[in-house]
Amino acid sequence: MPSEQSVPVNPASEDDVILTVADLARILKTKESSVYNLTRRRGAARYDNPIPVLRLPCGLRFRRSSIMAWLESLETRGAQ
Repeated sequence: MPSEQSVPVNPASEDDVILTVADLARILKTKESSVYNLTRRRGAARYDNPIPVLRLPCGLRFRRSSIMAWLESLETRGAQ
């Protein structure tokens, strides 16, 4: 039998981490229901810059780097 070689996996950097709704709610210091409201498709039309979301079969997920960029863009828009 051929031996299986293990493929080295690079550990994800902090920005590549995938967040759950609960994780994101803690980061934003808000309720999980508020996160769900930000991700609603019909509600997204209300925002010029909707929250970046990954809609997976297992539920909603968020890439930490995308969330940080989204927050920075909101901060920049508020300063103008």
